[in-house]
Amino acid sequence: MKPFSSFKSLCIGIIFLSSAASGVAATEPSPQSVKAICEKVAEWQIESFEEQGKYRALPTTDRRKWHHRNRYPDMNWNNGALYAGMFEWSTIAGDPKFTDWLRAIGDKNSWDLHVNAAKGSHHADAHAVGISHLKMHEQFGDPEMIAPTRGIFDEILARPDAEEYHWVWADALFMSPPVWAQLSKATGDMRYLEYMDRQYHMTYDELWNAEDQLFYRDKGRIKKREKNGANEYWARGNGWVYGGLTYMLPYLPEDWDGRAFYIDLFRQMSEALIRTQRSDGTWSMGMMGAEADYPSKDISGSSFFVFGMARGINMGILDRTKYEPIVFKGWQALTECVREDGLVGYVQGVGAGPGETFADYTESYGTGGFLAAGAEVYKLVSKTGR
Repeated sequence: MKPFSSFKSLCIGIIFLSSAASGVAATEPSPQSVKAICEKVAEWQIESFEEQGKYRALPTTDRRKWHHRNRYPDMNWNNGALYAGMFEWSTIAGDPKFTDWLRAIGDKNSWDLHVNAAKGSHHADAHAVGISHLKMHEQFGDPEMIAPTRGIFDEILARPDAEEYHWVWADALFMSPPVWAQLSKATGDMRYLEYMDRQYHMTYDELWNAEDQLFYRDKGRIKKREKNGANEYWARGNGWVYGGLTYMLPYLPEDWDGRAFYIDLFRQMSEALIRTQRSDGTWSMGMMGAEADYPSKDISGSSFFVFGMARGINMGILDRTKYEPIVFKGWQALTECVREDGLVGYVQGVGAGPGETFADYTESYGTGGFLAAGAEVYKLVSKTGR
């Protein structure tokens, strides 16, 4: 890996700062407006859930077999981000129908994880729905909601080769680590947290770039470059890392020695987000690429950036004066991607790097990210999160 010269890095930084400054500053949204658009989005998603393939775009440049218009299995990773965001929305919705919907899906599937026999139970894809399972358990106290997750994680810990597994792609840091952290808090068993910490550090050591304060998507993309010469950092990959940290932070014990690492990582990524926010309030799919090279905006990463920053402010981890304008600008951009009927558009399809988006096509994880962002922005502007 060949680092950029200080001069080149400085030039790129200046470009981003100038670009961000050129946009129109967003005003603080009202709590009522945030709640209204989130309700519309949540209701559309529930009503169209069985037809989700109908609203999924098939990329014109990538015809791999897993791009399809079929309905995702309930417990698939794609829906894991949706359920997590739907739960966040339910905390401010004032209507039990949203948690009722989540509970019905959990009961229907016996609160299981989506283990693929070919990938194995240790694979992060299988764990993503565990975020909402643990959240629901936290609210309702039903041990059946986390029993399958605990059983699978205990089986992983019991393997003699357990330490050989780690998450080799950035977005996996959303799917699995928060579940291990939440389970540790729910059970009081530090083994879950300590295992997560060891595995997380292995991924961090492979994919983190300390100079740019961002994650490469995977080892195979470390040498990828943008047209302007910058390193390629996929917005969704980093968005899901940031979102994963956001879901983890409330569950890390205050007196745990490992906590400082995650707080510091969260703050470093937050600094990078200030530098790379576009003039329209989103983040380019290739975060350090020129805006002109990414005419198609994408919010599958941007939504988690807004969610994370808002929660960081609400938790007192991020400075409000510094980050609140970034959050409001980002939130305004997200709302502009919502169709009149509640479909969240401009969500990049399943992939492993920058691709395409369309105004009238979505993915369930895009809705989940939007709802998570909306819930935390609502807490921020209604003062309930302060």
